Amino acid sequence: MMLHQIGGLGYDSNMYLIIDDVVTLIDAGTGQNFKIVRQNLEKLGLKPSDIELLINTHCHFDHTGGDVDFLKAGCEIAIYESEAALLRKGDRHVTMAHFFGVHPEPLEVARELHDGDRIELGSSVLEVIHTPGHTQGSICLYEPRLGALFSGDTVFYGDVGRTDLPTGDYRALAKSLKKLAELRPKSLYPGHGPSADDGAHEVILSAIELI
Repeated sequence: MMLHQIGGLGYDSNMYLIIDDVVTLIDAGTGQNFKIVRQNLEKLGLKPSDIELLINTHCHFDHTGGDVDFLKAGCEIAIYESEAALLRKGDRHVTMAHFFGVHPEPLEVARELHDGDRIELGSSVLEVIHTPGHTQGSICLYEPRLGALFSGDTVFYGDVGRTDLPTGDYRALAKSLKKLAELRPKSLYPGHGPSADDGAHEVILSAIELI
C-alpha cells in the first residue's frame, strides 16, 4: 500500500490517497481547492478518473463537498449507512454545507458501509469502525497489518472532534475513543491537522483523558 496526502488546504479535510489494486481516496475536502488536488494527483501520474473508490469518514461538507468532482470522473462513493441519505438528497443542515453558503448537489452513493465491513483494496484492507460522536454516522478506517488508523474527525493529534454540531454526542464520542484504544494502532491519519507515524495508541489515550 502506497499512501499520499493530496489535500487539506483551508477548510478542506485531509485527503488520503491509497494506491493499491483499487486506487482509493479517503475524504474529498470541500471541492474548493480541486484544481490543486488534481495537480497533486498529476505529480503522482494519476488523474481523478483513476480513483475507483472514495470513502467518506462522515457527511460534513469539508469532507464531502469534493465528492461531486470525483463522482463526475467515474469514482464510486461510500459512506456509513446512516448518512448515505444525506448525500443523496443534498442535505445542507446536517452536512454543514450551509456554513459554506453552498447548496450541495445530490450525490449517488454506490456503497453503504456498516460496522465491521472489510474493504479489500489488494495487498491492504480497510476495516470499517463505526465511531459515533462527532456525527452519528462517523467512521474510522483501520488497516490492521500496518496498524494504520484513518480517524476522520473522531480524534486528532492532540484533540478530539466537536460534538456540538448536528447529530453530535459527547458520550458516544467517549465510547468511540475507548473502542479505538482497544485496537492499539501504530499510526494515526486524522481528518485535519498533522498525522502521527508512530505512537497513535498514546494519542488516543491522551484524547480519552482530555474529554
